[in-house]
Amino acid sequence: MKTDFRGLWVLAGAWLTAYLKPALPVMLVVLVVFFVILAFLLRQRHDSPSSAPWFTGPLLLLLAAISVSALGSENNECLLPGEAEQQRKVIIAFDGQPRLGADEVSQGAAQILKYWHEEQWVSCPIEVYLSVPYSLEVTADNFETILALQATDSNGSFAWWARAQSQPVVLSSQDPNAADYLKTRFASSLQGLSHEAQGLLPGMLYGDRSGQSEELSTAMKNSGLSHLTAVSGSNVALLGAMVLVLLRLFTVPRIPAAILSIAFLGLFIWFVGPDPSVLRAGLMGMIATISLMLGRGRGSLGILSLSATILLHLDSSLAVDPAFALSVLATLGIIVLTPALTEIFSRIFPPWFAQLTAICCAAQFTCLPVIIALNSNFSLYSLPANLVVAPLLPLITTVGVLCLLLCTALPGLIQVLVWVPGLPAGWIGKIALWVVELPGASRPWPAGVAGISLAIGFSVVFTVLLVTGRESEHLAVHRVAAGGLTVALVAMSAIVVPATLFYRPDLGGEWNVAMCDVGQGDAFMIHTGPGEAWLLDSGPPDGHVESCVKRLGITKLSKVFITHEHADHFGGIPEIEASGIEIGERLVSSGFGPDLWQGAQAIAPGDSGGSDVVRYRVIGPDEVSARYAEPNDTSLVIVFDFILDGGVVSFFTAGDLEEAAMHQLLASQPQPPVQVLKASHHGAKNGGVEVIEKLKPQVILVSVGEDNSYGHPHQKILDAAKHVGSKVIRTDQEGSVLLTFEADKVLAKAIGAVVR
Repeated sequence: MKTDFRGLWVLAGAWLTAYLKPALPVMLVVLVVFFVILAFLLRQRHDSPSSAPWFTGPLLLLLAAISVSALGSENNECLLPGEAEQQRKVIIAFDGQPRLGADEVSQGAAQILKYWHEEQWVSCPIEVYLSVPYSLEVTADNFETILALQATDSNGSFAWWARAQSQPVVLSSQDPNAADYLKTRFASSLQGLSHEAQGLLPGMLYGDRSGQSEELSTAMKNSGLSHLTAVSGSNVALLGAMVLVLLRLFTVPRIPAAILSIAFLGLFIWFVGPDPSVLRAGLMGMIATISLMLGRGRGSLGILSLSATILLHLDSSLAVDPAFALSVLATLGIIVLTPALTEIFSRIFPPWFAQLTAICCAAQFTCLPVIIALNSNFSLYSLPANLVVAPLLPLITTVGVLCLLLCTALPGLIQVLVWVPGLPAGWIGKIALWVVELPGASRPWPAGVAGISLAIGFSVVFTVLLVTGRESEHLAVHRVAAGGLTVALVAMSAIVVPATLFYRPDLGGEWNVAMCDVGQGDAFMIHTGPGEAWLLDSGPPDGHVESCVKRLGITKLSKVFITHEHADHFGGIPEIEASGIEIGERLVSSGFGPDLWQGAQAIAPGDSGGSDVVRYRVIGPDEVSARYAEPNDTSLVIVFDFILDGGVVSFFTAGDLEEAAMHQLLASQPQPPVQVLKASHHGAKNGGVEVIEKLKPQVILVSVGEDNSYGHPHQKILDAAKHVGSKVIRTDQEGSVLLTFEADKVLAKAIGAVVR
């Protein structure tokens, strides 16, 4: 072997101990085993003085485990007193710049500095994920507020979800420094570019995602491109590698190039902001860049292992921090796998492109288990998308940094020059938005330990085969490794990828409303108990509503409501009738044709029913007017009330009721605000905005076909939703969606489209 991997034993021992936090008896056993192995090491040697015993690696692992355990036992973890849910006055600060959501809520990782307990302030740094639904000064540093706290019930980097319950009182502010002024100037120079470019360029250059729309952020994540706008170890390493390539193009000798690259990365870390995540990313990025500059992984791998181990000694909570794991694993992949992958890709691509491609692939391979653990899915197009955008990154980075440095001195020139990185940055945004719309763009992966183990298995197999094939000096080993790599790639492509097209994760029973993706039509389910639900409309004849019902584990539809007789609401009934699913009451409006559905029963305003879990109230249509109205205006108008411990959550639905009829209904029967509203007539303009303005829902559901010829939903409806602060969820963008209600919020989970 050309590379010394013993440093990985040290890192593995430190990481496992910091993650598992074994009890004292376990560590005593480890200590005994350590001394037993050490005795073997000290015995009389009969092998070559230059060779290392086979148990050197395990010995290093145990030594690291003992040292981390010993240091960790001295650290007193800071905890909040009280139950899992509580309210408490605190002094708190965001870790870096918070993200401003579409609903104007500032959110991000934060740290409680002090909390009020027993009539005094207690100094206790506690990591939380904070949401602040109040205006907050951009320069605010520490501020006082009352928090609603809820335990995360996880081993993550923060233990509490926190939401501000009072207007923050700013205690200290951070005055803008030179970097802040430069970022502001640069952002103002992007005004002429596309929205995608304006959102992505600051992120790609210095990790600022605040300008990205929610749609673009989701697309970047689901396409596997979000790492391009995050300050991670791989991101910094890629930046350093590009600077190195640029310096080498100008024939700068290797040692000066190394010094200049490291100096540039140090300046970059200062510019972004020296918070812990950036410092860790910078450290890992520098290690990876040094490895690439030196052209070998021996020394760099040892430095990486030692650096990560020291960080774990200083802060054992990093063991459960996904950002730390991604930084270390991405850097490890770049160090260990890039040389082997570069040799492979150099047979196809030019050397500079082969190295960039190898960096992308290396980080993807080693980070796969963490990505799966965080998302429980993967993108079939992540690697191709990264390879497509890889040639654009050097141009964006080099010219973008130049624009950033000169935007104050030469603003007129930069207004023109910024188009050079702006156009490819905009293309990357459009690629991400296009990729997530492709079939199978985001595939489910088995959840839990099985899924993570499978991801680890693939990563380990690929890593071992690649490293063995390059490191071994035996031709037979090269051939076996190449054959094994081919078999593994074929197995993954032929078995794992197609299998996920049919795999459906366990959706569990914790949901209240399901909006089924049936194309251009409506189909909703109201969950009433295990295996039981009410169905509200059934979609068009080709909507596959049966697949949605069965996928959710529903075997009995105790009530089926059909709002009106149009085929996009009633067309799926024959499929339901023939499916074997048990059907109870068949309920329709007074305007429904009596001969259209055998056994149907008309319901009218004032009718109600349900249980102590969920009840329904019929609001319309009026029996007399429904006999003469056109079909859309005969739609059932129903309010479903979900009874929770903390109150009632209401879901208002009115089929395809049009604007005039809706105005008349609301005038005669005024309705209080609701949490969820089904957009009337699939969000068509003639559905009107009055119902949105008066009911002020938190969430608006739009069941609509992708690229439909009607133009649904209309921009007027979307603008009205934005005006009242409603979140719009659409089947043409999210597929089928599950809603879960809590007393103070509505949780949405997209479960994808039906496989048609």
